[in-house]
Amino acid sequence: MIRTRMAATSWFLAGSLALGAVATGCDGENGGDTTPESALALPLVVADPADNPSSPAKVDLGRMLFWDPILSGDRNVACATCHHPGFAYADGRALSVGVGGTGVGPARRPSATAHVTKRSSMTILDTAFSGTTRQNSGDPTKAPMFWDSRVASLEQQARGPILALDEMRGTSFDESKIFPEVVSRLQQIPEYVARFDLSFGKDAVNETSIVRAIAAFERTLVSRQSSYDRYESGETSALSASAIRGLASFDRSGCTNCHSGPMFSDYEIHRIGAPDLPGLARDLGAGAGGFRTPSLRNVTRTAPYMHSGAFASLDQVFGFYDRVNRRLDPKLDGVRGPDRGDADDVKAFLTALSDGTFDQTIPPEVPSGLVPGGGVR
Repeated sequence: MIRTRMAATSWFLAGSLALGAVATGCDGENGGDTTPESALALPLVVADPADNPSSPAKVDLGRMLFWDPILSGDRNVACATCHHPGFAYADGRALSVGVGGTGVGPARRPSATAHVTKRSSMTILDTAFSGTTRQNSGDPTKAPMFWDSRVASLEQQARGPILALDEMRGTSFDESKIFPEVVSRLQQIPEYVARFDLSFGKDAVNETSIVRAIAAFERTLVSRQSSYDRYESGETSALSASAIRGLASFDRSGCTNCHSGPMFSDYEIHRIGAPDLPGLARDLGAGAGGFRTPSLRNVTRTAPYMHSGAFASLDQVFGFYDRVNRRLDPKLDGVRGPDRGDADDVKAFLTALSDGTFDQTIPPEVPSGLVPGGGVR
């Protein structure tokens, strides 16, 4: 079994730490957890920014804010509306519906005045490790966010949807007014004032503490103990024979040119010619149609795929890479979809990246008294 494992993954371990390294926290401690960790498994410890250390009170506050539609202009959209645990903290739609929509997930529908975003909602599962590669442990203050990497850090990511017209802000407030409005609302709710005081000190209800609390909660949304992580940490029976074959095919197909390291992303911007949805203007992404390589963590749970949600299935993605224009980006050289006979094995491997456990708690109520996750009672 060990020989099979090393033969299948030798390509992937090149340049990485040897198996058996132990993840440690400060002063060589990590709460007594001595689980062997591979450089290719998810880290056992989440790094916090120096100016936003985690605490149970802060995480609880962030959870309430994440689910509370009071943060949106019209009080009917929450962060959880488009990042729902039932859909692996994405929403299962090609393009997300922000203000003016009803429902959650694929069943969410726009009204006549609703705003539909121009991109597919990325999962926030494991974004605590965004930017982590084999060469880079992932600085939480520099972690790239969104399809175009336009901001860095979960704090900045948490700010973006509240400011965005199509996502949470709506037309009732302009960009300069939405955070003052949200702060004013929260200051009028005694439970929120008490929670902010406990987490940040007196008179702490402000824009900075709002996004820091949300980010602290989002850093707890990690998928632990996937079959792949257990395998990379030494449990050689954790992957099926099909998944092991799929891992090798994944490499032969050139997928590891961009999807490598513990998060299966190089976190670079690439131009691959992924299509936009019919009838929509071309999305230029970070420029010239370039988008960040998405992580493949939880990929089998987060269809549809690409920035536009243009592909409903992994088979469609495989077909796209068979016909991709390899002249668009040097890393596309040699990339193709898996051989037809290998497709099920590759999907078995990708499933092994997606079967970890994660927090799916939905609070029964939020301090504002609004419907958790948005909508109306």
